[in-house]
Amino acid sequence: MSARIGFKLLSRPISGRRLFSSSTPSTKSSVAERKERSGWGISTTTKGSLEKKKGWSIIKRSDVPISINFPNEKGVEGYDPDVPMKEIIADAPRILKRQLAMVKDEVKNSISLEKKQMVENAGAVKHNEARVEYRFDSDEAMKLWHTGCDKDWNEGYSQMELLRTDKNTAIFKGAITGALIKDGKVERAGWAAMKTEDRKSLNRKKHMDRWASFSHFLIKCRGDGRSYKLMLYTPGGIDVTWGDSYAYPLHTHGGPYWQYEKIPFSRFLHTVGGRIQDAQCRVNPYKISSVGIVIMDRIEGDFQLEIDFIGVCNDRSHQEDFAYETYTLPIFNPMGI
Repeated sequence: MSARIGFKLLSRPISGRRLFSSSTPSTKSSVAERKERSGWGISTTTKGSLEKKKGWSIIKRSDVPISINFPNEKGVEGYDPDVPMKEIIADAPRILKRQLAMVKDEVKNSISLEKKQMVENAGAVKHNEARVEYRFDSDEAMKLWHTGCDKDWNEGYSQMELLRTDKNTAIFKGAITGALIKDGKVERAGWAAMKTEDRKSLNRKKHMDRWASFSHFLIKCRGDGRSYKLMLYTPGGIDVTWGDSYAYPLHTHGGPYWQYEKIPFSRFLHTVGGRIQDAQCRVNPYKISSVGIVIMDRIEGDFQLEIDFIGVCNDRSHQEDFAYETYTLPIFNPMGI
């Protein structure tokens, strides 16, 4: 059960809805019909576009997924091969305007005699220097975050929401319940998550390249005493790597005081589909494409985590390359090559 939850959290969009969404609203019926056609919400059967097509072409790109565990070829949110052309044409000007603005910003930031990433990679990052990557000081900043829980997948009754406060912080709160949907399939429930979906112009994946010059993951938060899990998502290009991620627990103190958690990148555990792997390896910042926070501690009741910022920092006194034992698997093992 934990593997299935992990795949949904790491590889597919966390939720069909999105807080502070700027997309064109649709009726519930049309959304439901489109999810049904594209395969959203089904995990064990294939319908509609998931059925294998007859014939093939080296020119036309098929929309049949590589794996039936995913709703489409790349697990892209909102992808629907059967969407009416009228909707595409109506939404095209808004999308084009936004993409051109993103291209303009990227070009503007890239034209400079001083390349910050090159300077940082050359060792110019000072001791205890920090870089804030995510804040919650505007609606635009909130749009980067997706949310979801077991109730969104019809697998439980947990609830959650992500809100921006008047102090420019975010509150991730809700209620966890372990009650199961009595469908004979769900074996475990009680989870909620928030995850970034930040992309460059033209829908290109954004990687945390500049994090390679820093040694620690940094978060300023205050919680309720419960334990959460920090996630660094590193999905690859093929379906067997879409569930790749790195995780580390976040233990909150409770009470009114802020806590600064500095976690070495060398301590993050390699997981696939929510399961810790036997063969461990250090996280590669060049592959990190999104960040998330998950709660699934098997404790029923309300939870609340307030977040001020998320970023990275550099501690030159930290010399550890990797915290866990590594070993070579036998040559006949598929992972031993």
